[in-house]
Formats: sequence, C-alpha cells, structure tokens
Amino acid sequence: MIDLFLFIAMNYRILVYILDTIHSPFKCPIKTLACSHSIEAGGGADSPHAINRILVSRLLDKEVLVSVSDMGDVCIWRTDSLDEPPMILSNESSTWGIAVHGEQGLIAVSANDWKITVFNILEMTRSNPIFGRREENCMGNTEKIELSGHEHNIPNIDFNKSGRYLASSSIDMTCKIWDIKTRRVVSEKRMGYSGTGEEPW
Repeated sequence: MIDLFLFIAMNYRILVYILDTIHSPFKCPIKTLACSHSIEAGGGADSPHAINRILVSRLLDKEVLVSVSDMGDVCIWRTDSLDEPPMILSNESSTWGIAVHGEQGLIAVSANDWKITVFNILEMTRSNPIFGRREENCMGNTEKIELSGHEHNIPNIDFNKSGRYLASSSIDMTCKIWDIKTRRVVSEKRMGYSGTGEEPW
C-alpha cells in the first residue's frame, strides 16, 4: 500500500500527515519538517523564515516537496526519504512562486525583488544524482539564471510542456513568456483593471 501524504505549512514548519484514503479524517502528524536555517534562528510565530508556498511535484525520477520562504530559503525534500535533510538553495529575497519541470530537472522561483531565478537541479546534482540522471537539459551546464523585467512582485510562474519556456504573472499587471535558453522575453501581455476591484494576477 502506498502512503498518501498530506503536507500543511504552518509558519516555518511543514506538518506531514498520512491519510488512509482521500476521505480519511486527519490524525496527528507523523512528522514535522523545517529548514535548518529556520531551526537555527529559533523559529517562533514571528519567524522571518515563514513559508509562503509549498508544492509537490516530480523532479527527474523522484517525487519532491518544495517550500519557499520569506527569507528566500528554497528547500527540496524527497518524499520517499523525508527523514533526510532537504537540499537548500538561497534566493535572497522573500519568495512566493514555485514551478518545477520534472523531465528537465529545473526549479524556478519568483520573488519580491521582482526577479525569477531558475535553478538547474540536474547540473547542480550531477556528481551526486539524488533525484535521478539525464544527459542534459535546456540550461546545459549553467547552474542558475535570473530573469529580470517585471516591475513588481511576481506571485505566479509555470513552465510549458517542454521546459524551455516559463510564464510569469506580476502585480505590475503584465504576463510574460520567457525563453530559458536566451533569458529573453518572447511574448508579453499587459492586463487592464476590469473595474471589479480585482488585480489581474
């Protein structure tokens, strides 16, 4: 029987539950996950390491849980080895958006410094392929790139099917399509207010 995990982020921690079925009532969490940086800082209700978003996705050959925080910590746990410490990356700004392209081995995050950072996990783990192996991807041997061009915070990002292109939406009322290889915007749409008071992001 395969465990059905449910992850809930609370402040700087992630509570891990196991459900017998999708309709099962909640029991006590089986474990609590936290970035070592947040633990060293002491945590607490006002922790600057508060988690802004979590995402479960496939990364190369493994299922992963990714979290991003106010301090820019990007933590990556393998769901088949939650007792192991996560891979920790630094984005150096309050981070909100997460996108994962499993086949390419890429993780992108977007932040309140108005930038998108794309981490080439395939290349970063080539000497110790903890998530799996591939020959290469669209970033080659480049481990990290930054995409700049938005004029406000970027809450949402996502890859296209091939992983070469990334879509982003910003509070600056624009949606952009980025070419990961060239690091350039290939398409852009500016959204106007609808008059309903809703912001277009």
